Amino acid sequence: MATADGASHLLGLRSIVRSNLEYQHYWTDLRLLNTFADLNINAQGDPLTRPMIHGRPPDQLYNPEPASTTESSSQQKPTPEMEYVLPVHLDEKLTLRTWAAVFDALPTPPGDNYRKKRIVVAVISGDSTVVYYIMHDGIVKPRQN
Repeated sequence: MATADGASHLLGLRSIVRSNLEYQHYWTDLRLLNTFADLNINAQGDPLTRPMIHGRPPDQLYNPEPASTTESSSQQKPTPEMEYVLPVHLDEKLTLRTWAAVFDALPTPPGDNYRKKRIVVAVISGDSTVVYYIMHDGIVKPRQN
């Protein structure tokens, strides 16, 4: 969306999702992202394809690796990882090219050999209801319990 009206629409979606994450889901360390410079990974400040959010959920989201059977529930939970959140409207039609551009703009997670790039997609309906999905870049083998 290259128009000013389209950009303000995307910023409005991001505002709804940020409030939802902070006040209803208790995410912390929330940062609003417009450019790579916002991530401190590219001094040139190349633009992201869409405005996004970067933050930490209160608990770890889906982990594709199965839990060890020797682990006890009394062990301390791992610190949740920072996640990227992409706000989209329910009526938007996103192409494979759009998704590829979003994933290409994100850095590879440091030190996570098993973890592929992933984003939390926040789908906003007309009444401001937000539903979250995890989307991976590529194929991820389902977790075996």
